Amino acid sequence: MSVYTGRSRGYSSSKGGAFAPQRQYGTSPSIEEPPKRDLLEGLLPGLLNNIGQPVASAVSVDIEDLQCIGSYNWVNNTKPTIIVPGSPPIWKNKSIPFRLQRDHEICYIDQNGHRLQTRSLLPLFRAVDIIAEDDADADIDWREVDIVTDRNGLRKLLRWIDSRGDGDRPREFRIDLQLAGENTVLMSRWEQATWAPPSQGFGFSFEEETTIPAPGCEKSTGHHRIVQYKFGGLNMVVRFEVDACLEALPTRTAGRVNVDDMISQLGGLSLSSTSTSSPSSTTSNTDVSIIRAGKIVPQSSILEMTTRSERNVESYDWKESYPQLYLSQTPHHFLAVHRSGMFNQIKKRNLEDREMKEIHAGIERSFRKLNTLLKTIQELVIGHGQRGRLSLVCKDGALKVHERKSQDSFLPDEVIRRFGL
Repeated sequence: MSVYTGRSRGYSSSKGGAFAPQRQYGTSPSIEEPPKRDLLEGLLPGLLNNIGQPVASAVSVDIEDLQCIGSYNWVNNTKPTIIVPGSPPIWKNKSIPFRLQRDHEICYIDQNGHRLQTRSLLPLFRAVDIIAEDDADADIDWREVDIVTDRNGLRKLLRWIDSRGDGDRPREFRIDLQLAGENTVLMSRWEQATWAPPSQGFGFSFEEETTIPAPGCEKSTGHHRIVQYKFGGLNMVVRFEVDACLEALPTRTAGRVNVDDMISQLGGLSLSSTSTSSPSSTTSNTDVSIIRAGKIVPQSSILEMTTRSERNVESYDWKESYPQLYLSQTPHHFLAVHRSGMFNQIKKRNLEDREMKEIHAGIERSFRKLNTLLKTIQELVIGHGQRGRLSLVCKDGALKVHERKSQDSFLPDEVIRRFGL
């Protein structure tokens, strides 16, 4: 599979949609759609189970005890390469109005899956390990974790929960599952295509115009953040993409490096080779090479950006968009309004605003159902043991459980062993 250069950006004609693609440079808007995989690819015939609509948990499922445990930026290289801890682009508070051209770059739907395919969870663990090396307080006991997932998977499950039957079927999706240790469920993102042609919106152009790369991350193709929190009794580790940050103040830092030089050095390394892990150094760990650079920014500074035409901004679907903020505890949301590419307003909201709390109250029952569903999935995966290879498939509005043909693991053995057994 060819690897495209690019920057990480949200996916839909106006960004902020269901997927999380990344910007691509030097491409033509006339490029054809990539071939799509069959939703049932690699699955055994028949099905194991149907999952019914969950009952809402009777107790509060507020997100508690959140901490950032890792972060990284992808860079374009023939070998999968991440900057750790990396940094998101920095919001530069550009004055309005200004005019932009439509997006014209190819974008990733799932950059982790595009670059690592069957081991898309691996950079999450590599990034967390690097941060733990630098800060003993950031170490994590993986045996106590219940769910490891991308935020994207939680949002897909929520859409299924909120569907109202045949007249309002959720999008088809698949999530692959694996048990690690005694209790931990690994939820691996699965997409029919990992990239898409250019959209007709302005979301990518807006982010390019209103942010600057963080020092040491000039060649970044997307920033990902990993947080741990409690969610109604479940110990969650959640990875998600960050559009930008409002400040560049570090909580932890890595040394400044010349990323071009580091990538040149990586070009001569084998994927199994290693080097020192001191600041400003490069290492290669199984399938992911590491560049040490960037800063972990405070959770309070991270930002989600969306663009909308002034014709439809009033119908912006908060029931669809709010979970993206809540499930990652992204505090800031900027909704940029334009008329044919002329941006004249930016509506800024914070998770603590009264309006946002009202939105939360309206969909809080769905979060309680999600908590119940995650516990059902955990019981199912535990029941099929270490050799179980299950997949959730949503098709025609039904959520079904299938077995995969392959016994391959999402992670190398040395990573799986940290979960115990």
